[in-house]
Amino acid sequence: MTSGEADGPPEKQPGRLPKVLFPESASPDVAAPSRPPAEPRILFGSPQAPTLKGDTPRVLAAGEVRRRIPCSVAALLEIDANAAASLASMALRIVDGTNLDDHHFDDVVRFGASLQTEHGRLAESELALVDSEVLARGKRLSAELLQRLGDLDPDRVFAVRGGVLRAIKALTAPREPAGLYSQLYPEVQALAKELDALAPEIVVIAKELRAVGKGYATLDRNLAAHILAGRFLVHYVSGLQLSDHERQAHYTSQAEAIETRTVSLAATKATIEVSTRTVAAVARHVEALGHAAEGLLQEELPAWHAAYSAALTAARTAQSPAQAGAAGAPLRGIHARILGKLKSEG
Repeated sequence: MTSGEADGPPEKQPGRLPKVLFPESASPDVAAPSRPPAEPRILFGSPQAPTLKGDTPRVLAAGEVRRRIPCSVAALLEIDANAAASLASMALRIVDGTNLDDHHFDDVVRFGASLQTEHGRLAESELALVDSEVLARGKRLSAELLQRLGDLDPDRVFAVRGGVLRAIKALTAPREPAGLYSQLYPEVQALAKELDALAPEIVVIAKELRAVGKGYATLDRNLAAHILAGRFLVHYVSGLQLSDHERQAHYTSQAEAIETRTVSLAATKATIEVSTRTVAAVARHVEALGHAAEGLLQEELPAWHAAYSAALTAARTAQSPAQAGAAGAPLRGIHARILGKLKSEG
């Protein structure tokens, strides 16, 4: 029989201590002094200094170095002496960005295409503004208001016999000026209120039309730069004499494609010149309508109403036609001013 003490765990047996793997008395190894870094190893050949960068940009085309087309602002001005230096600088950037070595003709096929896309976008915006429901309603209200004001023309309503012109007006004048005014003035006031409520939206449309006009101006300038750059590229290729006949034919094809694109861009530019004038005229008319509507209800119409009431009173109490005509002079001035503001938008 063995002693029962041998059956217990070793750490609980008397006279036995746990093993310490890293005693406190153990000192860490002293690091060896650092050695200077070794020189880079050249596995093959001998070390050579890197090639210095050139002072001109290097462009890769299909793995081959493509050199920039030799061009300058002076060379572009030789193509078009009337071009501004700033426009020639824009054209120079376009020439520098054109790759005639592309086998897919990508730069040539897309030459100025984004500008024609922008032209289509601006034209659609212009058409949407001109055909907007707000503008159509404003024009309709203005036309109806002009009609009512025409029916209340002081020269017709207060026509006095004397002379051929006044005799004709007297024949067409209503028999009861006060009754006609009482009938038509509420309609004039209602139309003016509708037009006044619509005025802020009309002014916004005018501003948007001005923005379209600015877009046309910017586009016209970009087209001019592309046309100048295209003319230079065609002229440049026509002067090339390369020993590589395949490359010569490639450049010639590129030049023909650019010439076609340049003609197309010139046609777009001519269209934009007309559109610029048209949108400027429309914007002026819309602005006039908006401004007329803004001041009509609060300023012009109250003064017109007061002058009309005074003229009606003077017509009833005047002792002579001359006296009645003098009393109606302020009304005629206000009436003509309102008509002028409303007609300016047409």
